Amino acid sequence: MEHTGSRMIKAASTTIANILADIRRLPEWNPAILSVTTDDSTAVVEKKYSVRAKLPGSTTIAYDAVSRDQIIWRLDGFHAHETGTWKLVPVNDQMTEVTHAITHSGAVFLVLAGAFQSVPGLRLDRLQRRAEDGE
Repeated sequence: MEHTGSRMIKAASTTIANILADIRRLPEWNPAILSVTTDDSTAVVEKKYSVRAKLPGSTTIAYDAVSRDQIIWRLDGFHAHETGTWKLVPVNDQMTEVTHAITHSGAVFLVLAGAFQSVPGLRLDRLQRRAEDGE
């Protein structure tokens, strides 16, 4: 199941990409992630990071792509898998169209399927506050 949201954010695409790739601060704007175990400040592509998430069992996150145009991650837990894609399209130097899509698989997400429809919008809200207001 896939859910998508889009938003115009008053920030440069590189600023937004830097926020999304800042693995240590992921829990600040993504409430599904409670903590991340790492010394890396920027996510290293294909490296699996242990996270404490609102999912049963041990959970990892790995970034498949990190660029100023696109961020892709995979969150893997016990019978719960999410692929999160962020597409960043610069409108000008200080405005970026951001589209966030999540795709879920696994028994946990199947049971809770209807609960995730608003998640891309909620994440975009938090990202926008962080990018525009420095929260």
